[in-house]
Amino acid sequence: MRIITFLSDFGEDDWFVAAVKGEILKINPNVHIIDITHRIKPHDISSAAFILKSVFRNFPPGTVHLVVVDPGVGSKRKPIIVHAEPYYFIGPDNGVFSYVYNKYAKVYSIKVKGEVSATFHARDIFGPAVARIALGNAPSSFGPEKRDYISFEFPGLTKNDKRLYGEIVYIDHFGNLITNIPNNIDISSLNISGGEVALKNLYGEGVKGQVICVKGSSGYYEISCNKGNAKELLSVDTGERVIAEIG
Repeated sequence: MRIITFLSDFGEDDWFVAAVKGEILKINPNVHIIDITHRIKPHDISSAAFILKSVFRNFPPGTVHLVVVDPGVGSKRKPIIVHAEPYYFIGPDNGVFSYVYNKYAKVYSIKVKGEVSATFHARDIFGPAVARIALGNAPSSFGPEKRDYISFEFPGLTKNDKRLYGEIVYIDHFGNLITNIPNNIDISSLNISGGEVALKNLYGEGVKGQVICVKGSSGYYEISCNKGNAKELLSVDTGERVIAEIG
């Protein structure tokens, strides 16, 4: 059975997610649809890109990833299919697939046929395309290859002698602040909002309510709070600068 994942900013209060799944199942009832999350902050393309980057490799080869965070729905932005072996990605060409592109990836436009809603491309375009890819249709059958797709770089680090300047790139449900400093860089200290954060190996090594820094499961250092919320304690958001000492 083919696996389809679904990631969006649709929330869980409306019919949007169910409508998309229904259209998929009408075309291909023999699929397993797994929700990654639908609680992304509305229109937050960069967070969607980070979540996708963090999870897509956890699925078996051949998985089809549907991602719809689409503030430009109905505009001239193109619906696309990305074939980055061994996975497929379907959604809007707005940068949401930036972190899954590689030099071997091929991108195809989805040629829209017939009338579709100007406000619900997930139901009328992306869902049906996902279902047909899962049936074995080739990406090239949907439209021509596209070489001018939108992509942005993962936030980079600045280095000055033994000091690294980074930033918070994502904040999870627990209020953990995920940085862009990879775990494979050895750091001796980390500073945020003018204060130094204690380096620990585990969440539980921190005193209850203490802000600490650990090597996170996403592959990057994260600032956390044992049985607390680091975002709320520090009153910070994505983009906040962090400074680390190397070694």
